[in-house]
Amino acid sequence: MVLLSSTICKIGGRDYNQDYAAQSLNGVLGCFVVCDGLGSYAGSEVASKICATKIVGDFNRVAEYDPSRAAKRNFCKSYLENAHHYVVSYKERNPKIASSCTTAAVAATDGKTTTFAHIGDTRIYFFKKFKLAYQSKDHSLSQLAVEMGHITTAQIRTHKDQNKLTRVIGSEYYGQPDVETVSEPLAPGDAIILCTDGFWEYVLEDEMEHDLASSKTPGEALQKMEARLLKRVDKFNDNYTATIVMMN
Repeated sequence: MVLLSSTICKIGGRDYNQDYAAQSLNGVLGCFVVCDGLGSYAGSEVASKICATKIVGDFNRVAEYDPSRAAKRNFCKSYLENAHHYVVSYKERNPKIASSCTTAAVAATDGKTTTFAHIGDTRIYFFKKFKLAYQSKDHSLSQLAVEMGHITTAQIRTHKDQNKLTRVIGSEYYGQPDVETVSEPLAPGDAIILCTDGFWEYVLEDEMEHDLASSKTPGEALQKMEARLLKRVDKFNDNYTATIVMMN
């Protein structure tokens, strides 16, 4: 068995794209990253790109000397922390983008163990037999409103504070990522989706389940989900990025 993946990274209705996706994939050994630069901060498209490429580079270096360790929990935490410091260091050398920041979502697997880690509101969804088994929690004021019982998780999509984040990469202080590990082998019917808010705002979780179950490849599933998105957006919609990974 091998992993298959497909990615879209689109500008939407904006003037430029601050999203970025990167990956390393070899059989069942893979690292997948999606980042979303903060739109109101100059240079965030740079922050998202160097963050994603740094994480994949670190994964590849670990995998080169010990593939069985590359997808472990502690390594995934270190990938995000290293990326944060790398972005901060880059900003110090390039003061024109001193305010830039980014989100990051990471999935790393060796086929037997799969670890998810994220900072910000770029989401991770994990499906077992095409049914949602894990969904990351946004680091946002809207998520805090959910935890206080003021709104439901579904209402985050339209909440006024949806884009106000409580943790990002590249800020003055480093906030620890949320990390989740699945300690069982991936199997046919399992899938991972990493996606920015410009994607998950318009594609619902039950629709993701349906499109995954009715598709033979991640590219086919992604095409169906993007079609749903395009029917719902206006001409000023945000950048949208998604990576789908499926075991075949």
